Amino acid sequence: MDGTTEHLSMTAAELSFLLASGGPAGEAPRLLGLTDADRADAVLSAGLGSLLLRHLAAPVDGQKLEMAPAVAAVAAGLHHPRAFIQVALTAEDHADGALLFEAEMTRFLVAARAYRCYDITPIGADVDVREPLLAVADRFLHRHRPAVATFNASTAQDVARGTTPARATLASSTDGSWRFVGSDGTGETATVVERFDDAAALMREELARMLPVFQPQP
Repeated sequence: MDGTTEHLSMTAAELSFLLASGGPAGEAPRLLGLTDADRADAVLSAGLGSLLLRHLAAPVDGQKLEMAPAVAAVAAGLHHPRAFIQVALTAEDHADGALLFEAEMTRFLVAARAYRCYDITPIGADVDVREPLLAVADRFLHRHRPAVATFNASTAQDVARGTTPARATLASSTDGSWRFVGSDGTGETATVVERFDDAAALMREELARMLPVFQPQP
């Protein structure tokens, strides 16, 4: 993540402070589930205080702040994303998900956790970004069968225009089979396969079509 592979856990207040400190926040607050209440002065002050207490930021030259490299990379990705992929994970009694931010110099996954905290996982520049996305789906679909992973992909421009995200789904069934529906398909046109690896290969190809920016560089 911009030269660092440091995993982070951050609070909603900390993320709100980062978003309020670097110009227009764009679509990131909505995608992260942050609201107008998270922009209140008391919340932003709490976020700043937490960053300082955890040594993730330090004051320099009076009123200026210097962020830890990992935090600076997160801030850059939140403010200047090129594209997003949301992975929504649903089962009968469970729900989870992850959100990928892809920017020019940084890429990371954000997953909401309890007590309004977020796990942030960096993705190296040499990693095919589809692999960590599929790994998130793999764990959930095997653990909570039957379950569905829905992949929604958008560029930043698409989100700003309100364009409907490209969508594809991967599902585990109680009979052990796997169902894949591409962005142009429906439930009636689902492809059913017996192995997860085969279903993942279909989704990997579909993600490259849905959002070419995520294709690995040669």
